[in-house]
Amino acid sequence: MASSKQNELGLQAENRHLKEMVGALREQMEKMRIDEQERLQHALAAANEENGQLKSMISALRDELERRKIESEESCHAIEHAARDEAKQLQEMIRTLREKLEV
Repeated sequence: MASSKQNELGLQAENRHLKEMVGALREQMEKMRIDEQERLQHALAAANEENGQLKSMISALRDELERRKIESEESCHAIEHAARDEAKQLQEMIRTLREKLEV
């Protein structure tokens, strides 16, 4: 009977030990899950921040491109206008010189 009692106490001790190990493993797994979630959240936050920065940069570059396009078009129009004015002046000068030669 003493041997049976000892065996039962040994099994109870082993059961407690196994339950403690299961509890410790559960806690460790939960901690690992939480750590993984935190790492994921940090990675997502960093990716979102980078996306925001890239979107801002794209917007700024689009604005700059549009500004330069407008400036280029204005410059082309100014050059065309100046060329027309110069052509008009040259035609007027040719007309004046022809009139002088005819006299």
